[in-house]
Amino acid sequence: MRTAHQRAPIFSATWDFSVWLVSKARAAPQDPLARSLAERALRLLDAITFALKDIDRDEALQQADLLLIQLRLRLRLAMETELLSAQQAHFALQQADHIGRQLGGWRKAQERAE
Repeated sequence: MRTAHQRAPIFSATWDFSVWLVSKARAAPQDPLARSLAERALRLLDAITFALKDIDRDEALQQADLLLIQLRLRLRLAMETELLSAQQAHFALQQADHIGRQLGGWRKAQERAE
């Protein structure tokens, strides 16, 4: 039987994005920006997991939104400093936007339910 995480598209997207970012960060372990990207990706994964498990859901969703803002900013910086190529940064920003759209829809549904 599948768990809630396995059925939730936002979890799958966040998982895949986190794996990708952590892999990229491992290529530059001494780089503070690379570490920051990996850390925020892992924190985003935690926040999505907590929200799915209904652990302080509103707070977890708000935290996830803030982490996405931070990730987008750092991804642009990673491109400007050539930590990521333009193609890699574009891919990562697309993934962040995809997760952001799902998160926005989830937050709006939560607001309507309240």
